[in-house]
Amino acid sequence: MSIKPLGRKRVSPEESRAAALAAARALLIRDGAAAVTLQAVAKNVGRTHANLLHHFGSAAGLQRALAEDIARTVSASIEGAIEQRRRGEGSERQVIDAMFDAFRREGAGELIGWIALTRQREALEPIVTTIERIIRIMRAAGDPRPVDRMTLGLTLLAIGDSLAGEEIARACGLNRETVREVAVRQVEALAGEALRD
Repeated sequence: MSIKPLGRKRVSPEESRAAALAAARALLIRDGAAAVTLQAVAKNVGRTHANLLHHFGSAAGLQRALAEDIARTVSASIEGAIEQRRRGEGSERQVIDAMFDAFRREGAGELIGWIALTRQREALEPIVTTIERIIRIMRAAGDPRPVDRMTLGLTLLAIGDSLAGEEIARACGLNRETVREVAVRQVEALAGEALRD
């Protein structure tokens, strides 16, 4: 993901904020959460540290805004897979894959880990809200299974996989994708039935 500097041109506050979030996301994915600083983001978009302070208030404000942005993207991906399943166009396995893929691709696990380790847990609120919404959607559709427990297990596995899945799987002598099979078996055990392929 390339970062396009804004340069000296005048842009709206919304455009400036969006460019900063895109730069923060690119830094997160490329270099990890520790690289997402106000200074680094400002440099990448051709703005000043003060300009970013104006938009986000603090580094924690930037992290929260990034968490909100990532939560929207992850949520859209997972909710899309759930809707396809509901229409009979997708399977439960595709919902599981969408969750794991979204956490890996968007750097969500890395951001969640960083926020938790720096004890800025209020910045996790967008992720919490997204999980709550996904559970409500599944319950509203009449899903009689324990979707709260299923979502808890899947989310924690997806976060762990996005943080260190490759290394842990290698240490176990397994393929990284094995964790998805573990997730399927976990959901089947909680649901009391085999998942549809």
